[in-house]
Amino acid sequence: MGVGSHLDGMPELRAAHVAWFLGRTLAGRSGSDVWLTGVDALDEATRTDLAFSVSDDPARIEASDAGLVICPETTPTISDRPLVRTADPKLAFVKVAREFFVEPVEETSIHPTAVVEEGAAIGNRCVIGAHVFVGDAVRIGDDCRIHAGTVLGEAGFGFARDERDRPLRQIHDGAVVIEDGVEIGANCAVDRAVFGETVVGAGSVLSGGVHVAHQVKIGRNVSMAYGAGVSGSTMIGDGVIVHPHVSVAGHLSVGDGAELGIGSTVLDNVPPETTVVGTPARPITELR
Repeated sequence: MGVGSHLDGMPELRAAHVAWFLGRTLAGRSGSDVWLTGVDALDEATRTDLAFSVSDDPARIEASDAGLVICPETTPTISDRPLVRTADPKLAFVKVAREFFVEPVEETSIHPTAVVEEGAAIGNRCVIGAHVFVGDAVRIGDDCRIHAGTVLGEAGFGFARDERDRPLRQIHDGAVVIEDGVEIGANCAVDRAVFGETVVGAGSVLSGGVHVAHQVKIGRNVSMAYGAGVSGSTMIGDGVIVHPHVSVAGHLSVGDGAELGIGSTVLDNVPPETTVVGTPARPITELR
């Protein structure tokens, strides 16, 4: 048996209900008799599990013991194997798993080892993980999840060099705003603004080890993969995709819907709906 998520104290879910929920047709003669109690990977699933396949190779699906498989629309019919065909199997699987196999967060929980300073504000239905630090100038919206070891609201890396070339720390009297529905992975840092706010927009997701410097504004529904770093006062637009180990210089603008390729070093503004890669990063169209 795999180690995926399983229903606990909830009624079993029929395969036909999954198809109905997705607005798709259930294929397979025995599909109406399949009852599901959990989700798992295609190669680990049992006959009571839901799984998905991004491949339409029937051999891979036939090799699985999954009770129901969500698969591409191009998948051929497989004898006696219940299938739900859809244009985006992974997205469909995530929607079903979130709806039926994830316990909802009813109230805010703060791990005993987390530090929340007086003056910080945390919204409803949030989860604050182990060893998280939330500074006094941090506002967290509703339905947020902050994973272990993340630091929100410490002073940013702001210094000015004097006549003797000594770095003198700049004052940081601003705030950090984490809007509704944000998820921040483990061991991230979102720095306190010098003045004004450092913002992570609603619905955005940050993987582990991401650094957001002071005065950065991250838009809505942005995804930032592990190891990415954004330098001070840069603006990241809505829906931007940032791949692993991207470095973005300060005081730049990355337009809505842009995509920053893995390991890129972004030294110039990026127009909306543009994919850039490389060091220094350039639009893909310039590399052809």
